[in-house]
Formats: sequence, C-alpha cells, structure tokens
Amino acid sequence: MIDKEIILDKKQFTLGIFEDPDKLLNAVKSLRKKGVKIFDCYTPFPVHHLDQELGYKRTNLTIGAFLMGMLGSISGFTLAFYMNVKDWPMIIGGKPMDINVFTSFIPVIFELTILFTAFGMVAMFFTRSRMVHGIKEDILDIRQTDDRMVLAIDNSVDQPLSADEIKSMIEGEGAVEVRERGEAMTPSHSN
Repeated sequence: MIDKEIILDKKQFTLGIFEDPDKLLNAVKSLRKKGVKIFDCYTPFPVHHLDQELGYKRTNLTIGAFLMGMLGSISGFTLAFYMNVKDWPMIIGGKPMDINVFTSFIPVIFELTILFTAFGMVAMFFTRSRMVHGIKEDILDIRQTDDRMVLAIDNSVDQPLSADEIKSMIEGEGAVEVRERGEAMTPSHSN
C-alpha cells in the first residue's frame, strides 16, 4: 500500500527553491511544456492547481471510504439485528422482534457507517502517505516546512533537456536558488 516511488533515499535531485507560489506554478507549467518530468513539489501550504499542473490523478481513497462505509453499515445492521432479534429479543410497544423492525436499526447503522469510514480514511491516508509510526520523514530542504516551495527533479530520469538547460529554465522562472541535492535532508541537519 505504501508507494515505493516516493521514497527519497539515495536519489539525486535538482532543486528549485521558490518564494512565490505563482512563480512555482509557472515554472511547473513551462517545464512540463518542454517535456521535463518533475518528481514533485513540496510546499508549506496548498498551492491551488499545482496538482493539476503536475499531472496528478484523482485519488482512489474515495473507493476505500465507500468500502469502509459499507463495512460499517453491514456491521451496524448485524450488531442491531443480533442484539434485538437473536440474543435478547424484547417486545416493546407490541412490535414483533424480527426483520420487520429494520427501521429501528437505522441510527446504529448510520453511526457505525460514519465511524468506520472516518477511521478507515485516517488509516488509509497515513499508510498511503507514509506517515505511519517509525518512518523517517523525507525533507529535501528544511525551509519547505516554513516559507519556501521546493521543485524537485529526479536526475536519474532521462530528460529531453540537459541539466544546465533545466537549471537555467528554473532560474528564469523566478527561483531564488537552484542547486543539486544528493539525499533527503532530515530536520536535524542544517544548510
């Protein structure tokens, strides 16, 4: 479930450091027009339409949410049916205790659907984004968590432009700094 392609260890990157989100977005647009494959962009806040410019597809977490909701609904129905019909049937208000009292199960089914969906989404999100306990974070530049945006291009991927042309394009788009980075930077390191 964890995407192995997003692990940054032992990868060489060309990094463009930006202060302005609009300049970052323009740099991504112009690099993609030239056919340059961008590894990823790291920002301390959401940059609108950056995901579309990077060519990201819609996530499949919604399918997981639906499946977890269905599991919650089935669990809620099974729980209510077993307790009210099989385990401890009680005649309340003259109502028979069988499948015909399904409408009285709706609150339990609804609540368990929401509960399973919420906890399932949290677990799937943390697993997919590699934020489970014990995994070292991958930080290319410590400023990406504060006030800078980082554009990362994997140097091991064949590009239609040379490394110098890519660097000059990034600089021309308004990067405050362009440099090579050999390995992921942990927060304990400094520049």
